[in-house]
Amino acid sequence: MRRATAAAAAALLAACSQKPAPQPEAKAAPARITQFYASPGQVARGEKTLLCYGVENAKTVWLAPPRKEVSAALSRCIEFEPAATTTYTLTAEGEGAPARQEVMVTVGAPRPAPPKIIEVRVSSLDIKRGDAASICYEVSNAKSVKIEPATEASEHPRCGIVHPQRTTTYTVTALGAGGEQDQERVTIKVR
Repeated sequence: MRRATAAAAAALLAACSQKPAPQPEAKAAPARITQFYASPGQVARGEKTLLCYGVENAKTVWLAPPRKEVSAALSRCIEFEPAATTTYTLTAEGEGAPARQEVMVTVGAPRPAPPKIIEVRVSSLDIKRGDAASICYEVSNAKSVKIEPATEASEHPRCGIVHPQRTTTYTVTALGAGGEQDQERVTIKVR
């Protein structure tokens, strides 16, 4: 029995003193772009957009044009104001193969200025039933203006005449060329 134990101990000692079999060298994981997009992807000249990206396994990250190094992040957005339609390139470099992705931001004509109500004037905010009041307005960048409830025409093109029978709130709405609007409300109290 002593011989069997000695033989087993010798075999174990021999196995422990052997060098382990060489392992294949692990390849470095390639850099990966998980997301890259523009929000919005279409802007009017003079407007800004966000370029958002996410990367993995990257040591350096480049965004162009203009070429500038940005942080290697899982999720990040950077604000840009492109002067013309531009294709942006994101490059992520690490120990493995680099990754590259492009996104285009389309730049169109500048948007017209939105409509703006500068002033609403009312001849009287407190009247007797049956009396008339005028509602006048000054606007900029408006395609059209309406007063609701409806008013009677006035000599002045930017005024309307009202004869409220009870306390009424009137809404002046300035409409822009693209459907934008600005509103003001005035209430005329009737005694």
